Amino acid sequence: MQALKVATVPMHVKSMDQYVLVDKEAYNKLLDQSLLGRSWIMDDLRDRCGNKSIKWIKENILENPKYSRQIGRMEQQGQIIHKGRGSAWKFKASVMAEFLESHWEELPW
Repeated sequence: MQALKVATVPMHVKSMDQYVLVDKEAYNKLLDQSLLGRSWIMDDLRDRCGNKSIKWIKENILENPKYSRQIGRMEQQGQIIHKGRGSAWKFKASVMAEFLESHWEELPW
């Protein structure tokens, strides 16, 4: 018989006394997949967009007039960092992932 190591993971529930038990390997996998506290560079964003080109990402997301207010707000809040033409892009992963999720159906995949 093999003993399982488990961890208690608090879930978003109304009562703080409700928890879910998961094995340690699954918990570590969840931590690895979490976007909290992570940043992306352009290659990470390209990967999340199905390896679309940088040109496609700029035209359809970052420089798209439809999203200019939202992208501008993310830049002002430091969630997207870009110093200008030719400089590297950096994205707050959790915010950018949420943006992609909320606009998924609108993008010309």
